[in-house]
Amino acid sequence: MDLTSINGGERWSLARSSKKWTSVNVEAGQQTQFTLNLAFTKEEEGFYQPAWVEITPPNETKALKIEWPWENDSLVDQRGATRPATFVNPVG
Repeated sequence: MDLTSINGGERWSLARSSKKWTSVNVEAGQQTQFTLNLAFTKEEEGFYQPAWVEITPPNETKALKIEWPWENDSLVDQRGATRPATFVNPVG
């Protein structure tokens, strides 16, 4: 999962959690899900304001691009962090 900033230039590839994943087969018409941990902030410095979310399912090359659903909420900018509070959990 990648986030693209409001100015369109800065990408943030979210870290994956350390949770164990299992194989999931999704047939036509079925669905699955994943969860995000997001570290929101109201600070005026050290934030990252996403505009777009690009989700690429496992073993796929085409991404689904959607608008950031939390329009007025910024994330703590942890793009360089080794243990960021914003990350994606496994599908399933």
